[in-house]
Amino acid sequence: MNIIEFILDLDWKKIVESILSALLASGIIGGFGYLVTKKITRDFRIAEEMKSYGFKGVVAKKKHSTREIKKLCKNTKRLDLLFISGIDFFSENRTVLENAMNNGMKIRFLCSQIYTNFLSDLEELEDKEGLRKSDTNISIEIEDVTKKYSKYIESGQMEIRYYSTQYRLPFILAYKRKKNMKTTKAFLRVTLPPYNWETNFVLIGERKTTKKDDFFKTNNDEIDFISMMEKHFDCVWEVADREIDREQEIKNTNFEVKS
Repeated sequence: MNIIEFILDLDWKKIVESILSALLASGIIGGFGYLVTKKITRDFRIAEEMKSYGFKGVVAKKKHSTREIKKLCKNTKRLDLLFISGIDFFSENRTVLENAMNNGMKIRFLCSQIYTNFLSDLEELEDKEGLRKSDTNISIEIEDVTKKYSKYIESGQMEIRYYSTQYRLPFILAYKRKKNMKTTKAFLRVTLPPYNWETNFVLIGERKTTKKDDFFKTNNDEIDFISMMEKHFDCVWEVADREIDREQEIKNTNFEVKS
């Protein structure tokens, strides 16, 4: 048999079918691989972009455990806290926070001014959704926190100011320093009324620096969410009331007595 006869005797139909099948399979595998690679590349790019803005992660519906608060307060020079009342945070973590302040940590706490329309509206929203007991009062919660920590307020280890403007997302900023490393940890809770403290997404961030600059200086050179939180806190802190509005408290008490 010569070469021509050999070629003519080949089953060209099967050969073509095999080639097409192989090409189709490799095309599918290649296309799938391309899509997977593209998704991984995109996710990596998004992760890197989020990291460049200061984001470290996201957690859904999470309250801080005692262990986490202990870790948060370790080597911490100052905590900046922005809540509505902070009653759960300060009640559940009282021992940890007091021990940290006894060891030198300072706290700046921003909370709502008492007996405002904002708090009344918020209580009504939460009550309708079954998220607040009808006999509870946010203003009383704020006063309770103030009384519980009066010792540290008087000594200057803790300072409270009271904002009276719009709703604000609760967050925590922890300023740490260990040897030559300065670390800022941030926890921004994305929660909107009527949802409360326990129903939220937490954006977690961290910024480290070894620069010999002012420890509490806001980082104005970079646009990141930690710097935005710092700027927001400082701006509200400057305009917030330094004392509870006692006149409003008296008016509310008189109203309740008459009722």
